[in-house]
Amino acid sequence: MFSGRYDRELDEKGRVSLPAVFRDALQSHKFDRVYITNSKIENERFLEIYPPNEWERLVTLLRQKGVFDLNLQLFQMFFVGGSYEVPVDRQGRILIPPKLREYAGLSHEVAFSAMPDHFQLWDRRALERVWEIALDKVGDRSFRGTLGL
Repeated sequence: MFSGRYDRELDEKGRVSLPAVFRDALQSHKFDRVYITNSKIENERFLEIYPPNEWERLVTLLRQKGVFDLNLQLFQMFFVGGSYEVPVDRQGRILIPPKLREYAGLSHEVAFSAMPDHFQLWDRRALERVWEIALDKVGDRSFRGTLGL
């Protein structure tokens, strides 16, 4: 559903324009909102952005897990409890809530990065640091072997 990396600018109100291909994918399913939440890779903080159908699938999956599992409770508190439902405005922009902007350390320069079923929003410098880590790992045959590829 999603692919690519797109550099954007966050405006003074905390709004950012979705890449046209992401906006088109959302509109083709008649989605007028997204779910935004906290995430972290290699000590770099960023935001995960889900269309409604994928968010509902994820929440349903979490409901099927053990309710008394401490690790699951911590994950749900962080990931689900830290999420916001955000409308996509007529100009194809989303408003990043202040708590999420602060959490991810978003500056003026941000970048969207696609995942198969959702996309991510990064401070551009943070994404570049993680990109270098990914580049090193992907070049290692043993790493790819752990993925079954």
